[in-house]
Amino acid sequence: MSCCDEAEVEKSQETIALVKATESHTIVDHEDDASMVRVPSDAVASVTSSVREAELLARLSAKAVDAHWRVSRKELVMKRELSKTLKSTLFLAEWRGTEVVVKCAETHFTTRAMSSARITSKGVSSAFSLKKAALDQAATQSTGLAAEDHHAMIEELLHEIDMMSKERHPDMVMFLGACLDQDAPIMCITEYMPGGDLERYYMAKRREKTTDVWCPPLWRIVEWCAAVARALAFLHHRDEPLIHRDLKPLNLLLNKHLEVKVADMGISKVMAATNNSAASYTMTGGVGSWLYMAPEVVRHEQYNEKVDIYAFALIMYFMSSGRAPFYQLGRDPELVLKEYLRGHEPRPVVADCHIQLRPIMASAWDVEERLRPTAAQLVQELSEVPVTKRFIAGESLALLMVEPVDAESWASLDNFLRTLSYLSTSTVHSLMIV
Repeated sequence: MSCCDEAEVEKSQETIALVKATESHTIVDHEDDASMVRVPSDAVASVTSSVREAELLARLSAKAVDAHWRVSRKELVMKRELSKTLKSTLFLAEWRGTEVVVKCAETHFTTRAMSSARITSKGVSSAFSLKKAALDQAATQSTGLAAEDHHAMIEELLHEIDMMSKERHPDMVMFLGACLDQDAPIMCITEYMPGGDLERYYMAKRREKTTDVWCPPLWRIVEWCAAVARALAFLHHRDEPLIHRDLKPLNLLLNKHLEVKVADMGISKVMAATNNSAASYTMTGGVGSWLYMAPEVVRHEQYNEKVDIYAFALIMYFMSSGRAPFYQLGRDPELVLKEYLRGHEPRPVVADCHIQLRPIMASAWDVEERLRPTAAQLVQELSEVPVTKRFIAGESLALLMVEPVDAESWASLDNFLRTLSYLSTSTVHSLMIV
């Protein structure tokens, strides 16, 4: 371990000691310093919540050094913003000559005022106070969120880094490293998926085709579904099963060959190891995206990895129908939640989808979670769906020569040319460049 790395770990440990100390001291007013104010109870709660954040950051910093995935902020060349949500912002960046994606918590502009509070002590009893400017900065973020929400977002990003750093699978977006410097924004670095997310891909296709509903050919849907199922089989069949808990088209990303990979492990949850395959666990209810949330999660009931299977079924519906699940109920996703809370069990219109996929879909969103198939069973069932890739080389090459080509056409042509193993490399390249 280098001197710089040791300094970073030591700095993290000092932060933990500082934050933990706030729990054992009385917060008082100081008559001799007009700039000091009494810390309100909600600020104390925020300081306390930052303990978990500081501990996780210190543990990950040590792990990053040992496993050689710690990245210095100076190595990243930020290019442009890709997308923004209430929780995070994604940037395209360059790292050591490779394009990557950098994910930051949306509140990263706020300094850690709570963790860096000035400590004063008088005799045996110590008194902790914050300057008002620091307190205001921590309590009111640039996004208008409370300090406690700020810490929650940072903690979620750290959790995602922790999960991704130990989970590697070809059908999951590749984790490359993280910036965990104390004096800089926390950043999660992953491979760049130029095709974007699946939901926006469908939106773009609808605009391109000037239609309200669009979906790809069956063989493409089966390929995408199989990739997601394989990723779930990997997560669910570990010694300690891992639930994704936020599967949706926005978290399915496309590479340059239009292959799907699963992303965003921010709210994933490890289940305790057990020999009982039907075991359920009491975990945080109401997590994930409403439209793809299983009924048992909405109702705050016990649940297990079958909530991912339910979400998978709704994703299959989206892929095959080209429509959002429950579109027939209206655009407000709360309407679906209210139906669940009333004890009802609405489901999408299965007749909207390819007939070959309907039985798999219906079983995966079964009312009884124990009757839903496992991810491994889904992989097997999808492998048995009869599909044919219809591709005529001559027509496609002629088309390429007379009009612009979209990513899907290039991907189809690329896949076709890969099958022509009897051609020389130079011949394949000449066919690609038209």
